[in-house]
Amino acid sequence: MGVRHNVSFRVIDLATNKVVSTHTGHNQATNTLLTGIASFLKGDGVLNQGTHMLNKYVPRYISLGTMGLINQEEDADGLPAGIGEIDGEEPQRFDDYMNQVPGFGADGYDANQNNNRTYLGIGPAFADRDTAQDESPKTIRCELVSPTFPRAEISYRTVIPEIKAELPETVDVIFSAMISTGALAQFREPGKDYVFITEAGLWSKRDLLSMNPESPSGYSKNNGLLAGYRIAPPDEINWDMVANNTVTEEQAQKNRNILKHEILKVGINQVVQVVWKIQIGAIKQLTASSDQITSITNQEIDDCFDEYLNGTPCKHQF
Repeated sequence: MGVRHNVSFRVIDLATNKVVSTHTGHNQATNTLLTGIASFLKGDGVLNQGTHMLNKYVPRYISLGTMGLINQEEDADGLPAGIGEIDGEEPQRFDDYMNQVPGFGADGYDANQNNNRTYLGIGPAFADRDTAQDESPKTIRCELVSPTFPRAEISYRTVIPEIKAELPETVDVIFSAMISTGALAQFREPGKDYVFITEAGLWSKRDLLSMNPESPSGYSKNNGLLAGYRIAPPDEINWDMVANNTVTEEQAQKNRNILKHEILKVGINQVVQVVWKIQIGAIKQLTASSDQITSITNQEIDDCFDEYLNGTPCKHQF
């Protein structure tokens, strides 16, 4: 996976042992993790006690979610028919789905990093979803976790050293977890032999979201979520779901169709593997592909760092 694509899903059919569908996308997980480490470095920890402080920023678990869907119905082609969480025509519903995307830095620690979504993370636990008490409860707007199926433990991790990393002078850290077919069975709606998946979360905690009565959503910010990823078309040129000054209706319709095909459909004999790559480096190493960041001067970086340590907002806008 490259710089612009660092999250990958693979749906594997157990009967044939073949990959039946894949999705690759981007999440700025590095930003979120390093924000946590920065909290320690600026004085929230005590010298020689870093292990305890930084433990909550070490990825240990991965989970799946269904936020962004209004139902689990499929169309004539077997693709999701319930994309979006608002009523209305297809373009507006798809646009709503993309506006909620947490793919560029959403986490469980800061409301500003959650794209103003109701829940800090990838939704409430399955049992706490807002349709749980309905006569026909839907598997939507929730994280697929339960007391019998907590978040999946990261079973594979490796560090790619500088001499083999994708970018010079960086270190790549690879995490992978497998979500079993048996675990997903409890989340399929009656009469359906599949479940549509729209999101994944990278966590430091395995337990379910802790309740916080003072939070508008009822869930604590300190829930262990390090980064959340919403499935979207892999290329940003396909992110416009509604015709506008730069995108024709024909292209917007094509983009909506791409999104339909990207959302994962997991059957009864299939498992999901999630691979997450984090690239660790400095501004110097991670700016080759970003005109926005390369325009930042060293003086601006120094100014913001000084202001950050002193608790004042940075005057520079990036």
